[in-house]
Formats: sequence, C-alpha cells, structure tokens
Amino acid sequence: MTDIYRWEYKIYKNDEMTQLLENSIVDWLFEFNPTHFISIQFPTEQRSYNLEKSVYRLKAVMKIFEKTLNPRHWYKKHLPFIAFAENTSGMWHFHLFLKNDKYPEEKILSGMDTTVRKFAFSEDVIDIKKITRTPEKAFKYGDKELKVDSTGRFESFRIILSDDMFNLPQK
Repeated sequence: MTDIYRWEYKIYKNDEMTQLLENSIVDWLFEFNPTHFISIQFPTEQRSYNLEKSVYRLKAVMKIFEKTLNPRHWYKKHLPFIAFAENTSGMWHFHLFLKNDKYPEEKILSGMDTTVRKFAFSEDVIDIKKITRTPEKAFKYGDKELKVDSTGRFESFRIILSDDMFNLPQK
C-alpha cells in the first residue's frame, strides 16, 4: 500500500489538477486571513491510526483552548480555524490556521500554554506561530498532503472547519 501511495504521489504531485487545487486552497486561506499557524502532534501514547479519534482529541484540545480565552461563552466569541489532517506513518496530526481578531497576542499564547498544562502535554506537542510574512509558505505546508487522483478528486475529509467541528452556525 505504501509503495502505491508513493507512486501515485509522484505521478500527481506535478499534475495541473494538483497545482490548481493547491492554488485554490492558498487563495481560500488568503481570504480566510489567518493570524496563527498551529501544529498539533499528540504524545505517542495518544496518537491514533483512526482519524475520527484524532479529530475527537483535537476538538477537546481546541475547546479547552477557547475556554481559557473566554470561560463563560467561548462559542459566542469563537476563534475560527481551518485544520488540515496529516497522516505520517499511519498516525494522524494536524496543522491549523487560526484567525484571531478578538484577543491580544499575549492572551493567545498564554491560552495555549494553559491548554498544554491542562492536558499535561510536553511543550513540543503544540507549536503555535504568528503568521507574519510569506504566509503562502505556511499555507503550502498545511495542504501538502492534499493530492488529486487521476479522476480529479482529492481527500477533502482532511480539511476540518472549526464551525463544523463544534457545530456552530457559519458567520
């Protein structure tokens, strides 16, 4: 299975459809205008081959993060994000693009630190960076596993919108 996957990757990586998909996602992310790039790779004992379980853990982490920012009505001041699920060696991890237009930078960073402590994670589990210059590099890194197959389809299940994850109305 792995050899076939690598073979397909080489065929379609430079394909026009894949390039069109990447460009469309970059344009979409520019329009979304994220302020932070977050990588979450769960501790070894919490990693899973099951995407559903991994998304459940991601949801728990992001909910605690938002509750540290606004404990009472976090969902009313929800910080939208777009997550890209990535599978390396069969284990899932995530790259998120967070849009913050509500809180100062210090509050975002301290909120993430509090979240890491609440879950008793080591500091390398969650990496958060402010997007400053050349955001397209971060965008391309986030969508690097999205590939178009020979029929023009791609694995859209790897893209997770926070409004959908938390079942919140779209703004």
